Formats: sequence, C-alpha cells, structure tokens
Amino acid sequence: MATLVKRFSRLSPLALVARSLFIEQRLTGHPAFTELAAIILVVIAKREALEQAITAAADGGRTAIARRRAAQQELFAELNKLADRVSSIAGGDEVLIQDAGFFVRSVRNPLTEIPRPLKLRARIRDHKGEVLLDWATTPGASLYVLQHNGTSPDDAEAWKDVGETTRIRHVLKGLESAREHWFRVRATGTKGSSPWSDVAHSLVR
Repeated sequence: MATLVKRFSRLSPLALVARSLFIEQRLTGHPAFTELAAIILVVIAKREALEQAITAAADGGRTAIARRRAAQQELFAELNKLADRVSSIAGGDEVLIQDAGFFVRSVRNPLTEIPRPLKLRARIRDHKGEVLLDWATTPGASLYVLQHNGTSPDDAEAWKDVGETTRIRHVLKGLESAREHWFRVRATGTKGSSPWSDVAHSLVR
C-alpha cells in the first residue's frame, strides 16, 4: 500500500512547468487513466499559460511578476486536483502511481518479529585476551545478548552467555590467549528475541 506524494508547493515556476510536463507525458495515453483526459487538457493549458507568464516576467515588471505568480498558483491547483484523481484511481498501487509520474510514500508493514543481527564481526585487539565485536543495527532491538564458544561452533553445549549491551559493538575481555574463539549475538525487544546471528570467529592474543 502506497500513498501518493504531491510535492508541488515548494517548486519554482520553472520547476513546476518541468514537473507538469513530465506528469502530462506519463498520463497521456495511459490505459489506466483514460478518464483523466479532460483534466489533463486543463493542466496543459495552465502549464502553457505559466510558461508564457515566465517569459513575460523575465524583465522584472511588477505586473508581469504578479501574473506569473497567479499562473503558478493556477497550475499548482490543477496539479493537486489531478493528483487526487490519480490517487483515487490507483488505490494505493505503488507501480501505478509511479507510472502516472508521481512520487510515493510506501506504508511500512508493522514489525511482527525481530530479525537476526547481520554483519557480525570479531576483530583481534592489541590488548591480551580481548576481542572487539560489532554488527549492524537490528530493527526492533532494545538489547543484544552475546555468546562465546571456546571449543567449536558445532558444540551446542559450549555456547555461553558472556554479555548484554544496548550498543552495536562490545569488547569481550578475559578470553584465553593464543587460540581461536567463536561468537554470536541475538537481539531482544518488545517482539521477543531474534534468531542467533551467523557465527564470527577470531584469534585472541
């Protein structure tokens, strides 16, 4: 489900003309929007009027500038009407809205479960017995639980909790030196706990 975004109000006169031209080209002859032919013609007429007003106001005369502003507001109003009609016909179809030349704002589905943390890395530190772990931010996470395995990642009984953190990096200390260690992390939050991340490993000084 997507929402059509108009984004006309802050456009300069020239930018509004360019935007209108793009939308006109996308809608003209589009089989899903044939019923908009009449309003498209109105938009074209208002756009052409604004183009003429822009040219006339190039010398900076007050009257000409006022007419340009009026023409800009008239095109702005017609494009808003056209956008409302497109939105009604598209019914939230993101592809159809974009086909018509408009921007969309996608409506995110609510988070139902916490995904596993990604991009876990274990990096050796200069200090003896230390490893730096870091990973990507996980949607829905309020806390991360860290586990260590000093035997083998395939030994389920060897995985032990070694820390909790609200950050996405953590230094583990007191690890046995001169050997390889394995690590994993999972996220917890109001939606429960995620699966464990992929395993990362590192030698320790």
